[in-house]
Amino acid sequence: MKNSKAFTLIELCTITAIIAILCAIAYPSYIHYLKISRRSDAHIELLKLAGVQEQFFLYSQQYSSLQNINLASGSDNYVTQQGYYRITATVTPSSYLLTATAIGLQASDSECQILTLAQDGSRDSTSHERCW
Repeated sequence: MKNSKAFTLIELCTITAIIAILCAIAYPSYIHYLKISRRSDAHIELLKLAGVQEQFFLYSQQYSSLQNINLASGSDNYVTQQGYYRITATVTPSSYLLTATAIGLQASDSECQILTLAQDGSRDSTSHERCW
């Protein structure tokens, strides 16, 4: 019998099965961490819009809609830079509530679908404290 230096079919199937099992374990964790990292898109934009609202309040002594301060067109909907959240503003002259709702790929993030930020700095989410 010759001395063979190639892989057998059994060895290739075994290696393929091991790689498939590792991928089946790793992929859900990868998706979970992607969702967590995409939440920063909402955090950044909510804090940015809060700063813009406070700056507007400093000059005019009242808060304004996103449309009035040229951040949204048509309605008070503002899509974040990465496109993972839609931000709406509920505004009165003395208060505002910014609400970020997950859209697109981030809509499957069942833990943190909605994040809110109010003029007093209070933060909330639909289900978990760890969303902020």
